[in-house]
Amino acid sequence: MAKGNPIEEQNALMANGSKTTEGVEQPEGFAKFLYNKEKGTVMGRTAKSWMQITVFYIIFYTLLAGFWVGCLAIFLNTLDPKVPRFFGKGTIIGVNPGLGYQPWIKERPDSTMIKFNLKDADSYAPYVHQMESVLEKYANTNGTRVCVGTQSNADAAEGKTEESCKFSLDEFNNNGCSAKNGYGYKEGSPCVILSLNRLIGWRPTDYEKGSVPEQVQGRYKPGSIAIHCDGTNNPDKEHIGKLKYIPASGIDGKYYPYQVMDNYHQPIAMVKFESLPRNQVVLVECRAFAYNIEHDITARLGLVHFEVYLQDKDVVKTNA
Repeated sequence: MAKGNPIEEQNALMANGSKTTEGVEQPEGFAKFLYNKEKGTVMGRTAKSWMQITVFYIIFYTLLAGFWVGCLAIFLNTLDPKVPRFFGKGTIIGVNPGLGYQPWIKERPDSTMIKFNLKDADSYAPYVHQMESVLEKYANTNGTRVCVGTQSNADAAEGKTEESCKFSLDEFNNNGCSAKNGYGYKEGSPCVILSLNRLIGWRPTDYEKGSVPEQVQGRYKPGSIAIHCDGTNNPDKEHIGKLKYIPASGIDGKYYPYQVMDNYHQPIAMVKFESLPRNQVVLVECRAFAYNIEHDITARLGLVHFEVYLQDKDVVKTNA
């Protein structure tokens, strides 16, 4: 058989069931691939080849990292640490503030019910503690100033000062919403904090003369955000009882617009439920009123819902 003739080699293979391997280099085993003594290679590469590829990748990844760091530095340089890159109309943040309430118990995140028993101090202790937790930050007055007359946080927005307007809790304390009386919970007249969420640059717009909504007429003050609470449904409206708004005019507009400052005091208002029915759940809806606040029940804009359940039952003690 002529060596090197593919036709004859194929015929021989078919006839004998095997093909001669004479003169054909056998494949290396894995151990020899890891280290080939004859060729002086490790995993198929010589020491010189390994050095070249190592130097190449060191240079490649160094340049790649430098390029990435450079791009990141350029991007971060375009950001303002105090103002979001995109905010206002047409963004996910929007221009219409929402309304929030406290006390909201973090251990019960899915519940919006304020439920407590007049005869059980342990039942309202979490609400009192949460109120204290929210209000304790106002004791820190570092970096704040007393705003009088036409002074407001607009001065900070215009770069005239870096201090926010100091927010005082005196009016709440003088109207029965203080730690001294357990924020009304132990008396059955609970106080609830209401506040707008923070929107960069937002400030209330006054209603035009004669266009103030009926719900806040007589309490509305230009430059402020009036608050009105009522029962969600007709039965709730009948049983919600007497409400006291603190302050009566709502949230003072001098604390706007919101700016990122070291010790910003977020303005709040409170509503005190003075004559809640015993042992009956009352569904409450509170709304904030200013000309540029829209109310949307679906998106929860400009309003908030929660329930109040005042119990007056004897505590049944169980033996451990």
